[in-house]
Amino acid sequence: MNYIDETIAKFDAFYYLVEHLAGSNNGLTEDEISEKLGKSKKTVRRYLESIECSIFGLDLLKERGPDRRYRYRVEKHATPFRPLVLNANEILSLYFIRGFAHFKDVSFIQQNLLGVFDKIKLSAKEAKERSGYDFYEKVSNLFVLPKELGGKIYNDEGEVDSLNNLVLGALSHKVCEISYGSSDETKKYLIGPLHFFNYRDAIYLLAKNIELSEAYSKNVFTNLALHRVKKVKVLDDSFEYPKKFNVKKHFNSNSFNFEDEVHNIKLKFPARTKEYILEREWYPNQSGTVQKDGSLILEFESDLNLMVKGWIRGFGPDVEVLEPLELRKKIIEDLKNNLKQY
Repeated sequence: MNYIDETIAKFDAFYYLVEHLAGSNNGLTEDEISEKLGKSKKTVRRYLESIECSIFGLDLLKERGPDRRYRYRVEKHATPFRPLVLNANEILSLYFIRGFAHFKDVSFIQQNLLGVFDKIKLSAKEAKERSGYDFYEKVSNLFVLPKELGGKIYNDEGEVDSLNNLVLGALSHKVCEISYGSSDETKKYLIGPLHFFNYRDAIYLLAKNIELSEAYSKNVFTNLALHRVKKVKVLDDSFEYPKKFNVKKHFNSNSFNFEDEVHNIKLKFPARTKEYILEREWYPNQSGTVQKDGSLILEFESDLNLMVKGWIRGFGPDVEVLEPLELRKKIIEDLKNNLKQY
């Protein structure tokens, strides 16, 4: 049983209840809330009234269940966090993300980031009045990176709508029906969106493939590129987040399982670029082997997406594709076509 400590202020207790209600997909009865919080039903009713009258504009959803008892819940995406105390380094990290992440044109991310920084600005203003130290002025423009320098920008209306719906599906554990693929060919999938991650300066989604998971009676995961998601429909059906699934261990121990066929890619770099290639991880679980002549063989697994091909082309004469043959032929073909222009 999770009791609220008596020393916790009523204001903080309000957030505890909101978090409980937002964490329940089917809602909670007054009895269940009373048991979880260790409070009387009279106190619970007072808490529920405080949510309905709160300044946060929360909608307290009241629905009658099969047992004819009312159940209460709050939508996850509408839930405010209780006040957070941030230190200077944490605020600096937020500004770093604002400057370097490629979310400048995604409306809902940009809007909410602005809200966060407005609150930081207000707190910094109050701190300046007390101490005379203008922290906001020092950090607000410390990290600036023009979006033209690289990375995929998500500003297409369809991409933004898809991202909004996938986030909603992930937060609510709702099954999503997606149309996925290139402009020439699309496929439909039923997925359970789990996590978003950045891969080669683009957004990817780690998802549970609902149909394959049911067919094989085990969790089947796949990674989907956001820019290849054409349409997303959030269904009423719910999915269960995989039990005992550790996303960090998943990425540390598994090669990327993309929707497209995965290839073992082997590249050869000359000795003069060896140190540059070895100083960072370009792809998960990559391996590098230095040859007797000082050259470097870099190996990793990936599908043959445009970002991989573009990354290889960017090295020009400083890279040779050894495997797979399909990729080697494609790079040779591109080089011949480029030569025709000159």
